[in-house]
Amino acid sequence: MKRVFLVLPPQVHMLDLGGPMQLLGSVAALGISPLALHCVGPLQALTSFQGLALSGVKALPARLAPGDVVIVVGFKLVLSALSTPAHRQIVDWLQAVVQPRLGQVTLASVCTGAFLLGAAGLLDGRSCTTHHEHLARLQQRYPHARVLASRVLVEDGALITSAGVTAGIDLALHLIRHAFGAPAAIQVARENVVPFRRLGQDPALDVPLRYRNHHHPVIHAVQDFLSRQPACELPYSELAGRFALSYRHLARLFQQECGVTLKQYQQQLRLDLARRLLKDSDWAVELVAQRCGFASPQALRAAWRQEEAVPPSRWRSQA
Repeated sequence: MKRVFLVLPPQVHMLDLGGPMQLLGSVAALGISPLALHCVGPLQALTSFQGLALSGVKALPARLAPGDVVIVVGFKLVLSALSTPAHRQIVDWLQAVVQPRLGQVTLASVCTGAFLLGAAGLLDGRSCTTHHEHLARLQQRYPHARVLASRVLVEDGALITSAGVTAGIDLALHLIRHAFGAPAAIQVARENVVPFRRLGQDPALDVPLRYRNHHHPVIHAVQDFLSRQPACELPYSELAGRFALSYRHLARLFQQECGVTLKQYQQQLRLDLARRLLKDSDWAVELVAQRCGFASPQALRAAWRQEEAVPPSRWRSQA
């Protein structure tokens, strides 16, 4: 990886651009390797969705070299706008310049940038993802794509798509790790005060955030309590008593506000903890199960099968 081209559509999102650009720029700044960053697009000057005027954008390159990386940055998605001349120019360029060299070059997208890949036909028959609010829309618009939910990154050959906004940072770290090794990615993450822990198969939203879209203060407090200690074995009746509720009232409220049961929520917290321990330690599965609050390794494996396609030991080897 010597050159990275960041493709800027109209109404680009600043964090979708700035996150990857900051981290990729650190590769050369830290002396890891020379790496040239180029902001390119159909417009020399444009305004971001956040209102910042951007200028000095270079033209889309006529040729790409082996090892180049192209990142289509996310933008304010208005489906009718995908047919504007500027968006169409990006799509035509992806088809004419990038597609013939895909494999020699890496193509990636941040957030809604995936819609431009789809418009170019580059998602057909491939696994991909985007911002969680647009997953159904992406699948509906490009039915031949395999749109995956709850993923930070999805890598399908030389094509990598990422979820919303800050997932562009994870994308940059993934590219750095692939090109320059894990120590380089860790160095860049540390320099930019970024926790380097998320993987392509990690959920795009952590469990506490995934079920936080409600306004009930007591349920927020229960979630906070369980999130701080996923392995807690406190009986649910005692848990309810801590918040001056009966168990039946708490169970009803929790499912009403979060859309999952208390047991399902706690199991997902424990599985998230198990993933972290499997990735960051050399503990045996039996010890991981114990530390996560599962009654036995068999209980961990049974819960694991509900969310993962491969068993814990194989998942660890692929992490």
